[in-house]
Amino acid sequence: MVEQQYFEGFDKSAENDSRSAHKREAQALRKLIEKIANLGEQSFNKIILKDDVKAAILVARKLKANSDERRRQLQYVAKLQRSYPDDNLEEQFAALGSSSKTDPKVLRLERLREKLIQGDISVLNALCSLILDIDRNKLRILVKKAKEEQSVADMVQKEKPHSRHLYKFLKQEIARANVELPDELLK
Repeated sequence: MVEQQYFEGFDKSAENDSRSAHKREAQALRKLIEKIANLGEQSFNKIILKDDVKAAILVARKLKANSDERRRQLQYVAKLQRSYPDDNLEEQFAALGSSSKTDPKVLRLERLREKLIQGDISVLNALCSLILDIDRNKLRILVKKAKEEQSVADMVQKEKPHSRHLYKFLKQEIARANVELPDELLK
């Protein structure tokens, strides 16, 4: 007696993936595209993409994080990328072996934050002259809170949310002003 492998009344054969499998693959690709969009500039430039996909990711990178516009743009990028199944994005991303944390801009921002926390007023003035429309009062308050937090953290090992907030503020303002930090500022 012959065993039946699948019901022949269905339109698809057993070898075809289910709709759920296609959705999982599409979701995984969208998450990979989101990780690529969140990479630092140096790491992002190492990834080889088709021109239309790269252009669409560049548009998404300019949009506000966690916004619906960015989410929809990343979905569009994933849709574009699905038309190039031979691309090895996962291998390229894995070969980077890093995230935005190894981007040199991150290290420069951390150095700037530390110099501000140490109380170097010349760095604060230089930063304010570099980015003319920066909120100087907010910057001073963040530096003051991070400095207080630093002295408490030296005594007790604890998290530093104000220091992180200062870093995010600096990153946001420098990106908004589209300026490069000069080396003299970080010495």
